[in-house]
Amino acid sequence: MDQKHVLVVDDEPQVLEYLTSALNRSGYITTPCPKYEDAKAALAAGRPDLLLTDIRLGPFNGLQLAIFATQKYPGTPVIILTGYEDPTLRDEAARAGATFVMKPVRLEDLLAHVKNAIP
Repeated sequence: MDQKHVLVVDDEPQVLEYLTSALNRSGYITTPCPKYEDAKAALAAGRPDLLLTDIRLGPFNGLQLAIFATQKYPGTPVIILTGYEDPTLRDEAARAGATFVMKPVRLEDLLAHVKNAIP
């Protein structure tokens, strides 16, 4: 089985480290990005197998990143993590083809979402 590449985006350093470490331990190759701009540059460099992003990224948001990723690489799976129940964002995420996951999320559940999202 080929290792799958996950682009992980979160502006909270502890969360970014936790997600990246958990995915690496589960056999995924990760590219951690603490800022929207870093993630956009990583996307410009190549297509990940999955984009896993927080919704809040400073002046930007993960939904904008999801739209950018899916326009550049149609069919790219996206998981958006959020601690905010916002029906409008949930609907916009669905229109962009992204899975909307509420935080806190158990690691086992998140890994199941990741496994299901990557073909």
